[in-house]
Amino acid sequence: METRTTLPPLAADPDLSRAFDVLGQKWNGIILHTLAARPARFGELRAAICPISTKMLSDRLRELLDSGLVTHAQLPPGPATYTLTPDGRALLPALEQIRSWWQHRSTPPTSR
Repeated sequence: METRTTLPPLAADPDLSRAFDVLGQKWNGIILHTLAARPARFGELRAAICPISTKMLSDRLRELLDSGLVTHAQLPPGPATYTLTPDGRALLPALEQIRSWWQHRSTPPTSR
């Protein structure tokens, strides 16, 4: 008689799931990586992250603000700027690892 091996059930990691609630949104990683260079105004981000729409950038910045990864401050005399928080900066090594992985993939992506 054949014995059947019972495998334990799979479960997604809840912490990783919560992290990807933010990081899994299109553009969020790009916005964070772009702000790594320096604080930036909305228009600067919009120009740097072409082809993101104004509405999409506004929505994504709101998500990043709400998640504590970005701050928004107006320093007189000048326009408001977006800056990475310490938690946002802590993600930069992971974003660099993802970028490096993409550059060194064994299977190049197919063109769209």
